Amino acid sequence: MDSSDSIFSSKDSEQRWVHQITSHFEKDFRVDIFVCVFNVPNTTSVVKPECYTPQLIALGPYHHMRPELYHMERYKVEAVRNFLNSRQILGYQTLLVDKMKGMGPTIRACYHRYLDLDEEILAWIISIDGLFLLGLLGNFYNASSSKSTKLTHEMNAMLYRDVMMLENQIPFVLLQEIKKTLQLSFGEDKNYDEELLSMMKGFCNALSPLKLAQETQCLAKNNSFLHLLDFMYHLIVNNSVTKIIPNLPKAPEKVAPKNEIIKEDLFGNIGEIIEMGTQFGILSKILKPLQVIINLPWEKIGTLLGLKKLDKQNDSLIQEISIPSVSKLSKICGINFSHTIGGIRDIEFLEEEATLYLPVITLNNNSEVILRNLVAYESATLDSTLELAGYVDMMCGIIDTAEDAMFLREKGIIKGNLSNEKIEDLFNGMNKSSGTEGSKIIEKINAYYNTKPMVKAYLMVKNRIYASWKILTVVSMVLILLMLILQGFCQLYGCPRIFQQIS
Repeated sequence: MDSSDSIFSSKDSEQRWVHQITSHFEKDFRVDIFVCVFNVPNTTSVVKPECYTPQLIALGPYHHMRPELYHMERYKVEAVRNFLNSRQILGYQTLLVDKMKGMGPTIRACYHRYLDLDEEILAWIISIDGLFLLGLLGNFYNASSSKSTKLTHEMNAMLYRDVMMLENQIPFVLLQEIKKTLQLSFGEDKNYDEELLSMMKGFCNALSPLKLAQETQCLAKNNSFLHLLDFMYHLIVNNSVTKIIPNLPKAPEKVAPKNEIIKEDLFGNIGEIIEMGTQFGILSKILKPLQVIINLPWEKIGTLLGLKKLDKQNDSLIQEISIPSVSKLSKICGINFSHTIGGIRDIEFLEEEATLYLPVITLNNNSEVILRNLVAYESATLDSTLELAGYVDMMCGIIDTAEDAMFLREKGIIKGNLSNEKIEDLFNGMNKSSGTEGSKIIEKINAYYNTKPMVKAYLMVKNRIYASWKILTVVSMVLILLMLILQGFCQLYGCPRIFQQIS
């Protein structure tokens, strides 16, 4: 068998696999741990693989041995040494590595992919990477610390992005054990779980694009989170309130010009056919009315109703839900946009107010990676409700242009230093992942939009005329060809009477 088609790289790999499988059938073997660090499917990562694969530093066994990342190993080891005292450094192998080695089955149970690593190598990886992550999170323990609120250095920004990637997660149960072991070696007897939670909460507060829930203590008691990304995910999804902010004064409604109400290039390449005919003087009068129709600004007209998407790179790979953009909802339907004081569970469209309430989202250079990995994790989780994916899909649907992003920024829904153009690229580059076409809110918005006279008029035109545009093109082409043949015949043999009648 070709080695590329097998999980085994050598005979030692095969023997290691036999040993691991054999241990599962031993009398005392029992691991009550669920898989929590998943592989990102190729169907998800194909559009932007750099958002799912570490670019600077590897944490955990999936990417630890990648040559292009291994230069950071010296940095990690130095950071770990600075975290320990001299006695702990000398006894590091006995203190932590042997502890992790004894947890080998637990470590392997946490990872979805088969780990073709020796027990001792795996123990060293987890102990170094886990302790490095604890040191990094320690910078966010004090919420008033400048380190916990400012991400000014590009290297730090890359580091934080890598830390939030799904395939780069260190399971919480391992971080707990490492921190507990260290604190006991320090002679400290305090609540290490509570301190670890505060560190993680500080880190998530600094990086999360959405506001987090405050109920961290109940999560700790139930051990209901599995790693840092899972922790952020649950704090985002569980952030909910039962009320929304008072209505903001509506801006004067802008009415779109009549010649920009409907947008669609209904007639395809008929214009080119007409130009062929009008090069010859005999057709100018016959085709002049049709030329006037073709010259209408159909390209601009279609943009307002969202009937034509802009071409994007990897467009064939990107699918969005069917919902009008912010500009169309505002200009055509007069829908107002306002922000809630809660989270994604507080999204609401109130028809009587013609207002769509959305949570505030803060976007910066780290946000795309974090959002993509949160959605990828949610999709990989069993029995997931795909709430976050539904929200992201809605944002991808309503933001088509930089003007849409600017509109939401003016409404206080979008914050952060990411430019409107980059926000457009972010949401237009994410694939539909939630199957939220049937979402009640989206159904309400689409139903409200489709009741508007402008939209009804377009749908009628589309159903009765647009469906037959290819037939019109063929008929026009045949007519032009016949006229050209007639003109050629007349130029060769002379047809003065025909020319006089036409003139």
